[in-house]
Amino acid sequence: HVHAPHTHTVQHHHHHAARPVPARKPTTTVVSKKLVEECAKKPRSHLGSQVYKSEPSVPRLEAIDVHARVKHHNSMTPIPYFEGKENCTYTVRVPRDYVAHQSSSDQGSSCLEEICNHRQVWGTDVYTDDSDVVAAAVHSGWLKGDFGEFNDDLRELEAEPREDGEAPAQEGGEAEDATAPPHSLTNRPRKPASPPPGRDAHITLLLLPPLEHYASTTQHHIRSREWAGNHDGMSFMIHRIDFVDEAPGSRFRERGAKTRKARI
Repeated sequence: HVHAPHTHTVQHHHHHAARPVPARKPTTTVVSKKLVEECAKKPRSHLGSQVYKSEPSVPRLEAIDVHARVKHHNSMTPIPYFEGKENCTYTVRVPRDYVAHQSSSDQGSSCLEEICNHRQVWGTDVYTDDSDVVAAAVHSGWLKGDFGEFNDDLRELEAEPREDGEAPAQEGGEAEDATAPPHSLTNRPRKPASPPPGRDAHITLLLLPPLEHYASTTQHHIRSREWAGNHDGMSFMIHRIDFVDEAPGSRFRERGAKTRKARI
């Protein structure tokens, strides 16, 4: 199935100056529970998977901040256009290099930092289907982002007592399914999770119908983009994440009958 081109692309959005350390709490709450309940009446099937891929692009010279360590953009190849497939699921297999944090000995930026910096994500909790699924997982609180030079400051902020007097949230949390394997998130954790070392992330999406308006909010230190016009695709929410150890030979390889036939 050919993915119909969307009317909005990353290149058409304005480029912004260097991102300051954003506020910790979103100012807008988006209620998606009703939408999910409505779609739950439709049959559910799993529509397969794709490997997370991105295409590099260099922004206009005047759009590059002179202090930025990231001088290029990587735009995720969108998922297919699944018209009429509300309530179905689809998995994006993300190789570990895209979700690993930069170590103190690394030079330059991690792929995850670049994804968080680029912000190819429209909406809040419910996102346009041409949003970057890793950015969406960070913004919605499933995965912990990488913000480069801001990481230490953010760690200090997260360690402070909360305004309601409670202690800071611990890794994992009550929202996780106690019967699930330790390398699976079947519900959004109380605190964004860092992938276990040496694991790839299989991010399963729940497909939803297009919204009339996709709100922009700052959540988990990343600001999503707004889209208020007609969106000619579908929407998705993060449904679950499994951290798996894919063999090097299959880590970047597509799956499915069509792919197997092409390899024969």
